[in-house]
Amino acid sequence: MTHPSKAVRALRHLVTVGAALSTRTAFAADLPGDSDRALPCRPTIACTADLAAAGTLEVEAGWNASRQPDARTVSFPFLVKQTFTDAVQLQVGSNGFTSIRGAAPTEYLDDIVVGPKFHLRDQGTLAPSLALSAAVGIPTFAAAGYARNDDAFFTAYASKDIGRLHADLNAGLALWELEKAKVQSMVALSLSTTVAGPLGALVEGYGMSNAAPVAPRDGGVRFGLTLAPRAWLVFDAGGDVGVFPSTRGSTVFVGVTWVPVVFWRGGAR
Repeated sequence: MTHPSKAVRALRHLVTVGAALSTRTAFAADLPGDSDRALPCRPTIACTADLAAAGTLEVEAGWNASRQPDARTVSFPFLVKQTFTDAVQLQVGSNGFTSIRGAAPTEYLDDIVVGPKFHLRDQGTLAPSLALSAAVGIPTFAAAGYARNDDAFFTAYASKDIGRLHADLNAGLALWELEKAKVQSMVALSLSTTVAGPLGALVEGYGMSNAAPVAPRDGGVRFGLTLAPRAWLVFDAGGDVGVFPSTRGSTVFVGVTWVPVVFWRGGAR
């Protein structure tokens, strides 16, 4: 008999916790309205420390095209976020279907990444809002060129509004191949603002240490525009210039974040 991996056992535990939290609240599913707000993580590497209101389901989806020295990569990342309480959110995401064209072409569904995010405090006059998250990466279907390993990710978040400017600072660790524990550190700072009406702009700098051959060093400067015709619907588009040419040259992306349903209301901060 094949025993489930550590990542799969962790996923089962997270699902059990999520189900227990949800049963404590009476469900009254509703479509989003003007008072509902999406808090996108995309298109930046850094994410906000704040959570959407309890009961809110958020869905993020996108298209990325990256240019490496000897390959071209297209992926379709997604992230689903369910907020259970003012302090707890469950996230499920992936880089999605990935196609690589070049010297070693391949196609695969990338790891499914699952874990909770804990909001620790709201921002004050001087202090930022704070959050922590932990997640496991669960391999999907076997494919040529796709490494099926269990991974773990830990991230600390700080967010602050400074006048019209919103800042998100993240620092994290990735443990690639848990049995061997190849460690990669990450830091990212994103600055965003409203330009006019529903139009916004962002710039971000980020870097990741070397954990070759699983995850080589990476870093870049990302620029983007956002359009929010509704508070619960946000479109994005932009580009990213890598600072390590041997790893990656550039990336372009488009995507959307929206709230398809609010399962229950009340209990917001």
